[in-house]
Amino acid sequence: MKNLITTLFIISMVVVITQTVRHSYVRGFYNNHSVLDEFEDDVTLEIKSSVSLDSLLVQYEKAHNTVVDFEKNKTEEVLRESFKELNELRSVESKYERAIRDWESKEEKTRELIVFWLAGFLIIVIGIFLYSKNYKWIGLSLILSGIIEMIWWSSPSIANQGASIEFYKLLNIKLIFSIITFIVLSTMWILYRRGLESR
Repeated sequence: MKNLITTLFIISMVVVITQTVRHSYVRGFYNNHSVLDEFEDDVTLEIKSSVSLDSLLVQYEKAHNTVVDFEKNKTEEVLRESFKELNELRSVESKYERAIRDWESKEEKTRELIVFWLAGFLIIVIGIFLYSKNYKWIGLSLILSGIIEMIWWSSPSIANQGASIEFYKLLNIKLIFSIITFIVLSTMWILYRRGLESR
């Protein structure tokens, strides 16, 4: 049991420290700008600099209404003749739509991170309680499940797309929870070692 707990602790700490360092690097040093940024169109630049979902929605509504107004009272033949112009208008609308969906997706990931990380912490607390009551294997299983839950949900995101502000908000929360996970694991290990020494 002692060797198993030590092994699980080492593996957990390696993962947590690695992802915390990665979060810190992306937050402080990663350059997500490119020399090609100056060639991006105004819509893409506006999306990247958006500060709220509402501002994106306002721009989407404008783009959508522009498409609707352009198509209104036009025959199929006229629309075919105006294909290039219509395609450009729809492209702008589509960019704002993707940006909104990406923003909403990151907001949902942020909610999931908080909920599931807290669920993991609660599972650990229950596991520690059961472990202390001599239900060691059940307690250890719950503790391990809680640790995995906390590590998994604070793990790095795959890519930075869409509005930067929402990406960095999610990154900041993941960094904070990774640090807290490190503190929780360290505290658990210290208390476990003290318990062994007091026997």
